[in-house]
Amino acid sequence: MGISVREAEVLVALGEHLTNAEIGARLFISIRTVESHVSSLLRKLQVADRRALAAVAPNVHSGPAGGAGVPTAVAAALPSPLTPFVGRVAERAALTEALHEHRLVTAVGPGGVGKTRLALSVAADVTDRFADGVWYVDLVPVTDPLMIAPAIADALGLGESQGRSATD
Repeated sequence: MGISVREAEVLVALGEHLTNAEIGARLFISIRTVESHVSSLLRKLQVADRRALAAVAPNVHSGPAGGAGVPTAVAAALPSPLTPFVGRVAERAALTEALHEHRLVTAVGPGGVGKTRLALSVAADVTDRFADGVWYVDLVPVTDPLMIAPAIADALGLGESQGRSATD
């Protein structure tokens, strides 16, 4: 299983022995997102700890996914669950069906009821059904509506190009 461009960038920063806060500041992502990438890298690269990730980092560059030294980008960029998902069979089925019928599906409800966990569980199940994969965009740290598009672009590993913003 490969790593995403953003994970490669985090891995390079780990090789420089930066803290999560320093990595977040460098890459313009939240500390929580850095932690998610580190957790994903530990699993994907099958290493035990952050020190082992730093040791692997010199073998990886932060260029385009699939380039020399960087495994191909993974089709799904989803945080790994720490525990198995249990129950909510009807909700899972309804959400899965909605994904077959619509490009964008929104789960709504009060905070803390498990919307994100449900969505991530279903997303992991249906990843193979989408040619470009399924992507998780953490909007928790986004407080300014103008920062939603850049957050999505960041999660997809897309940067701003000269003359075009993330919104374009």
